[in-house]
Parts: sequence; structure tokens; C-alpha cells
Amino acid sequence: MRNFLAVILAIIAGITASFGLVSWKLSELIHQPEPVQTILGSSPEAEEFKAAVPGAVGNLATDATGVALVDDAMNQAISEASARIVSHEDFDAAWSESLEETRLGWLDDITGLHERMEAGETIPENSTEAQLELQLGPVTNLTLSMIEDAVAEATADLPGVDAPSLQLDDDEEISVATSIPPVSMLTAEQVVMVEELMTMWPAILALAAIIFVMALVVASWGSRWIVWLVTGLVAAVCGAAIKLGYTWMRNTVVERTADDPNLTLVRPLLDAVQSWADPQLLVMVAAAIGVALLGILGGFISANRRRSYR
Repeated sequence: MRNFLAVILAIIAGITASFGLVSWKLSELIHQPEPVQTILGSSPEAEEFKAAVPGAVGNLATDATGVALVDDAMNQAISEASARIVSHEDFDAAWSESLEETRLGWLDDITGLHERMEAGETIPENSTEAQLELQLGPVTNLTLSMIEDAVAEATADLPGVDAPSLQLDDDEEISVATSIPPVSMLTAEQVVMVEELMTMWPAILALAAIIFVMALVVASWGSRWIVWLVTGLVAAVCGAAIKLGYTWMRNTVVERTADDPNLTLVRPLLDAVQSWADPQLLVMVAAAIGVALLGILGGFISANRRRSYR
């Protein structure tokens, strides 16, 4: 009976430790600017993501002025300038600002939803208010500033058509809505609850340590190796499950946005995040397997002692 209870506690410890570790990394990603800047701004995997920005800005600029000739000239200018946008000396600064606006905007949305939930409002299950929106205002302004001269030149010979000012107003937002996370995986209310739980990762990891120690205390002296084995195996399985869950979410989002030209940023965004997450999940699974191996080693030692006593 003692060993059975110890196994149950070990399972809970493995699950709790896995959730705490993942919450720790996700909380850093969401609440601190540096991880986002590194993953989506300066990492090698971010280059494909950044390269997709001009195309997304071009799609957002469609019908921007309402004047067909001007819009055609603008779209042509964007197409011609797109190869130079990413290499512009001010692009990195604009891109960094867009990433920070995206992170802060999502947190503001979550905070607003949390306040509404605390006020007793029920958020519809199909609500997309908790999904990520890419804020491209700074990058768009840079792009438009690069093509203002080209648009003016293209419309110079058009009678009665004045080249418009292409800069965005301060209160004007240019964003690309995504399906991250998909509502079939997490509703808006669940996203709010998960985000709140992420901030509690120190307490979650401390709880996992306490439960693990309790499992060791409960187990009989010669069977404590089972606690190490079960905790490690459960944590390893949780790491693999998290990897599969992310893959499923990625495939779901890509399928839903495959035909939308304004969401060309989604696939490279998910790929960049996956390239950041995979090595850390691998380390977590490897550490969990190491704990399980300690349990197996302890089991061999315990078995040898029993034979020697006989």
C-alpha cells in the first residue's frame, strides 16, 4: 500500500515538475522582451520570418487609398522595394518595435479578458480575442517611407491625382490576426487561466519538489528507486506530449491559414518558435530519462542487496 501511494505521488510529481518547467520558459517568453527579440529578431531561424514581412505589408496595403491608379502604383512600388526592405539599415529597429508591440498588445488583450471574467462576464467559446495579432505598424511605416518617392514619381504624370502621404497616424494600427492558439485547443477563458498559472511557476516547481520528497518518504526503504523511475518516466512522457501538442497546434493553424495571403507570416513564426522550443524540450526529456535511469540503477542495487542478505 505504501509503495502504491508512493507511485501515485511520483506520477503527480512528474506531471507537476513538467508543467512548472514549461510554465517557467513560457512565462519568460511572454512577460520579458528579450526572449521574443532573440527568437524572432536575431536568431537564424527568424530570417525566414523576417523575409515574409514585405509580402505581408504589401497585402495590407491593398486598396489603401481607394484610388485605383494610386493603389496600383503603390502595390507595384512595394513589389519593387520588397527585396530592399529587410536589408534597410532601419529595418531591425522597426522589426524589434513591431515584436514588442505584438507582445504587449497580446498581454493587454489577456488583461482585458481577465478583468471581464472577474466582473462576471462569460467569454464565448469561439471567441478569438485571446489569439495573437502581429503588430506591423513600425515596419509598415518604414516600408511606406521607402516607397513614398516611388509613388510620387509614378503618379507625377497622372492629371488630377496627388500622391498621398503614406505614413500611418499615431493611433492607426496595422496588424495581422492569427489563429494562435486555435480555439479548438484553448478557448479564450482557458488562455487567460493558463497565462495566470504560468506566472506561478516558482510555486509549481516547489510543489513538485515537495511531492517528490513525500513520495520518497512514503515508499518503503528498499523501493524508493521506484519513485525516481516513475517520476522520470512521467516527466519524459510529458515532454514528448508537449512536443506532439505543439506539432498538432502548428499543423492546425497552418491548415486554417493556408489560403489567406495576409497570413504568410504564420508558418515561419511557428517554425521559429519550434526551433527555440525543441532543444529545451529535448533537454527536459533527457534530464527526465536521467532521473529514470537513476531509478533503474537504484533498483539493481536494491536487488543485489536482497540477494546478498539471502
